[in-house]
Amino acid sequence: MATRAAFDERTAPKAGYGPIDWMGGWKTCVWGSLAVVVVAAVHWLYISRYAWTAGIDSSSPEFTKYFRSLVWTQLIVAGAGTGLWWGWLVRTGRRVLTVEVTADEEVRRIAVFWGLISMTSFTLYVMASFWPKQDGSWHQTAIRDTALTPTHIPMFYWWFPLGITMTVGTYLYGRYRLPKVYGPDKGFPWSFFFLIAASVTEMMQVAFNEWAHSLWILEEIFAAPFHWPFVTYGWLASGIFALWAETIIRLLGIEKEVADAAAASHAR
Repeated sequence: MATRAAFDERTAPKAGYGPIDWMGGWKTCVWGSLAVVVVAAVHWLYISRYAWTAGIDSSSPEFTKYFRSLVWTQLIVAGAGTGLWWGWLVRTGRRVLTVEVTADEEVRRIAVFWGLISMTSFTLYVMASFWPKQDGSWHQTAIRDTALTPTHIPMFYWWFPLGITMTVGTYLYGRYRLPKVYGPDKGFPWSFFFLIAASVTEMMQVAFNEWAHSLWILEEIFAAPFHWPFVTYGWLASGIFALWAETIIRLLGIEKEVADAAAASHAR
C-alpha cells in the first residue's frame, strides 16, 4: 500500500498543472495566443517604422534590405515551421492513436485542442481583418509599383499561409489525439472541411485579387467586384464554431463515463 501511495503521489499532476489549469491543459491557449499577438505587433511595428522610408520604391537598395529580405525570411520560417509541426503531429500521433487514455488526459487534450482553436481564431482575425484594412488604406494612399508592397508582405507571405498551417495542424491534432471525436474511423468532419477550405480559399482569392488589380482595376477600393469573393471566406470560416460544439459533446460523454464507472464501483 505504501509503495502504491508513493507511486500515485509521484504521478499526480502538480498543483496548477492539471488538465484544466492555466499552466496545464490551458497552457497552449495562454502562450500560443500570446505568441500570435506578439508576432502581429512586431509586424505592425516593423511596417510602421520602415514603410514610408524604405517601402515606396521597390527598385531601391533600402527596399531590398528591409522588405525583399522579409519576404524570404517569412517564407523560410513559415515553410520550415509548418513542415516540422505537421510532421511531429503525424509521427507522434500514430504512436498514441490506439493507446487508451484516462478521462483526465482526454480532458487535457480537449483543453489543448481549444487552445489551438484560440490560436487559429487570432490568426484568422489578423489575416482577414487587421491586415486587409491596413492594406486598403496603404494602397489608397501610396501608388504601388510592385505586388510586394509593405502591407502585402506580412499579409500574403506570413498570415495567409499561417492560416493554412493552423487549420490543418489543429485537424491533425484532433485526428490523432482525440480519436473518439475526429479519429480516422469517424470520416473527415464537415467542420474542418469548411475551416480548412476557408484558409485555402483565401490564398487562392489573393492570387486572383493581385491579377485583377494588375490588369483590371488598379485602385484598391473596398467595393471592387473582385473583392466580393472574400465574403465566402467568412462563411466557410464559421465552421470553427462547430469544433467547440463537437468537443463539448465529448466532454459530456466523458462526464457520463466517469459517473457510470463510479456508480458501478460503488455497487460492487
